[in-house]
Amino acid sequence: MFSLKLFLKLLLLTTNILLVFSDKSVSRRRPKTILILADGIRYDYLNDANLTGFGRMAQNGVRAKYVQPIFPANSYPNWYTIVTGLYGESHGMVQNYMYDPKEKDLFLMSPHPNASHPHWWNGAEPVWINAEKHGLKTGVYWWDGCQVKIRGKEPTHCLGYQSYWTWANPNEDTTNALFEILDNFEADDWHFGLVYYEAIDAMGHAFGSESKERVEAVQEFDKILTTLQDEIEKRNLQNEVNIVVVSDHGMIEIDENKNTRMINIETIVNVDDVEVMLDRGTTAFIIPKANKEAKVSFTHGHHGYDPYDVKEMRTIMYARGPGFKKNYTSGPLMMTDHYNYLCYILGIDPKPNNGTWNNVKDFTSDSGAKVAHLISFSNNSSLRLEIPIALILFSIVILGLKR
Repeated sequence: MFSLKLFLKLLLLTTNILLVFSDKSVSRRRPKTILILADGIRYDYLNDANLTGFGRMAQNGVRAKYVQPIFPANSYPNWYTIVTGLYGESHGMVQNYMYDPKEKDLFLMSPHPNASHPHWWNGAEPVWINAEKHGLKTGVYWWDGCQVKIRGKEPTHCLGYQSYWTWANPNEDTTNALFEILDNFEADDWHFGLVYYEAIDAMGHAFGSESKERVEAVQEFDKILTTLQDEIEKRNLQNEVNIVVVSDHGMIEIDENKNTRMINIETIVNVDDVEVMLDRGTTAFIIPKANKEAKVSFTHGHHGYDPYDVKEMRTIMYARGPGFKKNYTSGPLMMTDHYNYLCYILGIDPKPNNGTWNNVKDFTSDSGAKVAHLISFSNNSSLRLEIPIALILFSIVILGLKR
């Protein structure tokens, strides 16, 4: 016998499921994430006085005791490790300057056009490409690699790398970029924004890690963090937006009279046996000529700033938002660990990586991450169709049995 009461109950249930799994309803609930890469912040720089922006981040979120870079502790290898979770041997970015003997191509840092050749970047898939493949629009500012189509995909928005030394108003432009990301978050257009900031590294190189110029650069960045947090609270987005601040490496003071041993490469290697030699400083990239490998290779170890031996290479991680606990300090992290928690709070599936989930799981907030993963599940187009259809068919069967 037909039961109108049962029919109405099942119809109401089906309608509710359709509403929960509709694009419009869930997209408002998905937490958004801003990832800021501030180049060259040593782990102990934040012991400087009056860094209220970082202080608010720590009080309202999480921080790591320190972060260990991969070797070599240089920019490009660690930039790509942050967004892939892989070591350089796997993602392919092994130095700031490289030579590919197969392609006969030099990698030279941006803004040199060689840095945009896709074969350098296709060894791995950065998190912004993974996010786009999951249907999350991303905006990337000055983070090198965003200008490259990687494995057939690009971010929704990319503003390519710009050198600090050619930049008129880097702090103002960085603040404006962060506000632009928030505008797109509020419009529910983007879900992920990435920003690169170079001033601290530039001052550390030019004037030294202990210089007043470096200290002032950290203070200026701290003001940017304060302004960003003020703006998020002004827009009432503190329960909807995650902020993650990371760095790629630390910095050590160079004093040839105290802690520096100068090595003349020509006393170790016959330059006539070398096809390509790139970079200088802590490491050099040397490609020997054919059949000269044994003569060129070092047999007494490598020199350079190994992050496993030189603590000044350690760096930082701070984060706050719905995806993170509050007032929590984690143990040391590896640079490979960033990728897993970024994917987790974005609600996307991570690619195979070298990170360790146990290193980061304790500082993520179950509530924020569960929302992201629920919405990721609901955004599967086939599930959005199959679940309501299955319920309707189930209703028909039940009604048939009741006749």
